[in-house]
Amino acid sequence: MRQIRFFALTRSLARASFSRRLLSPSPAAPCLAFIGLIAVLIPGRLEAGDGDNCFVCGNPITSSFYRIEDKVTLEKRNVCKECGTSLPVCFVCGLPANTKLAGFRQLSDGRVLCARDAETAILQADDGVRACRETWEGIDRLFSRFLSFPDKNVKIEIVDRVHLLDLFKVPGTDIECPNVWGFTQSRPAGHPSEHRISILGGMPLSFFQATCAHEYTHTWLNESLSASRKSSISKDAVEGFCELVAYLYMDSLRDEREKARIRNNAYTRGQIDLFIAAESQFGFNDVLEWMKSGADDRLDPNNPGRIRNTVAQRPGGTPMPLAYYPATPAPTLDHLALKAVFWDETRPTALINDKTFAVNEQGKVHLGGTNVLVRCVAIRKDAVVVRIDGSNADQNLRLGSH
Repeated sequence: MRQIRFFALTRSLARASFSRRLLSPSPAAPCLAFIGLIAVLIPGRLEAGDGDNCFVCGNPITSSFYRIEDKVTLEKRNVCKECGTSLPVCFVCGLPANTKLAGFRQLSDGRVLCARDAETAILQADDGVRACRETWEGIDRLFSRFLSFPDKNVKIEIVDRVHLLDLFKVPGTDIECPNVWGFTQSRPAGHPSEHRISILGGMPLSFFQATCAHEYTHTWLNESLSASRKSSISKDAVEGFCELVAYLYMDSLRDEREKARIRNNAYTRGQIDLFIAAESQFGFNDVLEWMKSGADDRLDPNNPGRIRNTVAQRPGGTPMPLAYYPATPAPTLDHLALKAVFWDETRPTALINDKTFAVNEQGKVHLGGTNVLVRCVAIRKDAVVVRIDGSNADQNLRLGSH
């Protein structure tokens, strides 16, 4: 038998005065039109536990086969040679799409959806607009303590690939890759500014929600950052912050697959991982302040504490001298403590040590010199019930108790 190596395409970014969520092999590599199957035959055998049936057609594999990564589950799949060479490729998962299954879809712009991914795909414009609205409500509620996302001055449109590509035909705008997820255009014509978000239809709901959260974050940045900060901050940092908001929103929905997919993207050149680490270590508010007035153009992997180094602004946006703050995080507690409760009848949240939790949410909390995995079991107006991973006993934490 023979194996096929699959070289996956990842998202990259090409943005001038606009925002785009794209797919590309790497920042410097040439790009193909949507996800394609790129494979090289090499000698090999089926590994133990892989099974010997084709993932696409279900038939036994009797000769050469393809080893392909499913872009939705991030699992390796064995695909027979016939399916790998004769079937169209699903633009979502990157696997050959079985055209004989009832759920198979070919969209008007030429994209193909396998039956599995078509089942949750946004195919109607009204459904897409509704999902965008629900996403706005979700991120606005989730981040209400820190910022407010533009709303009434934002227009949403659900478009196909052809329409979305036309949006890039703007003088001075270069396209690194024609694979576009979303596009945000902001015009400061009035007060407030006007924004138009164009989202690619035909994406599974989780992809769609993450893209909406990402693009809405661009509208906030376009309204909130000073002209000097917009000119100094790197595009990678801007995209990393937008991905952070999408990541935290997916975390609130407990969508682990989408979180993993966001982290596996290379198009922020590592900034997304640094933003996730900074939010966990220093808190979202420090990240937000760095975005607005950070002393650096991007997060530094060798000195994460520089996220607290900011440039103060005089009235009118004129920078004042640099104000440096300690490069070390705030001291961590050696016990669990309830710091605050943000009460909401439908979705209360609680700040425990340095981490914000919703009910049934699990996350790592800094405790002494290490991290512990904590699950928030219940939230009341003045107390929470938590359980540390590996323990069978619940702990009650009350406000004001130390």
